[in-house]
Amino acid sequence: ALLWVCLGACTAGERADDEKARPGTASSGAATSNDRRAIKEMVVPALLDGQTITIDGKMDEPAWQNAASSGEFVDVGTGVPNPRSLIQGRVRLLWDDAFMYVAFDVKDANVRGGFPTDAKDPHLWERDTVEVMIDPDGDGDNKDYYEVQINPQHLVFDSQFDDYNKPRGGPNGPFGHEEWSAALESAVVVQGTIDNDADKDEGYVVEAKIPWASFTKAGKVPPSPGSFWRMNFYAMQNNGGVAWSPILGMGNFHKATRFGRVRWQR
Repeated sequence: ALLWVCLGACTAGERADDEKARPGTASSGAATSNDRRAIKEMVVPALLDGQTITIDGKMDEPAWQNAASSGEFVDVGTGVPNPRSLIQGRVRLLWDDAFMYVAFDVKDANVRGGFPTDAKDPHLWERDTVEVMIDPDGDGDNKDYYEVQINPQHLVFDSQFDDYNKPRGGPNGPFGHEEWSAALESAVVVQGTIDNDADKDEGYVVEAKIPWASFTKAGKVPPSPGSFWRMNFYAMQNNGGVAWSPILGMGNFHKATRFGRVRWQR
């Protein structure tokens, strides 16, 4: 999932180990080197008694207003907002005893799909998609982690990895254990027209809930209140993108030591 070099060229997510901002997309911002290197943390509240989330791509339930929010994503290579990026995004998180709820709001003036509608684990990172990386142990060791992508066509790529980008079947995959399924429920709403260069789009919203039971490698599900997992979130276009937690050239998009800490709170 990637800043300029990635799957297909690397692997399901193998993004160049020396990731840098793409030429001509200089970032702005006054963040110091220490600010950028600091591991981000998000405290995620549980749904209150009686609250429900309908997965319809609208994010109009009151619960979403109190959800954890990433704020604006940053340039993967520099760690600061990039006003020249062709896409932007942010994510919200909630949870209960059965599910993790995630909602992306992506700004994109030219929304791309382009995959067969019946594609199984297509290489969504090659066009437009959102991505969640999940390391349940919280130690950032890249052991037993998960990757989930959902694109504007409502197609899904999901896989489980034993170690950093492993197993790997070659430049065209398979990438990780693609037989693993997140068993998620999701919905996508596009503000615009997919694959139509004649109009200007606004972007798209992806809303999903993932059963805790899908994370078979996790030590404990649902997570204990107060514990944390390591996770990262990306909005992508053409093997590039923006992220919640920047990688800063320390590895590719699978580098769990650069994932943020997501703390589950009651």
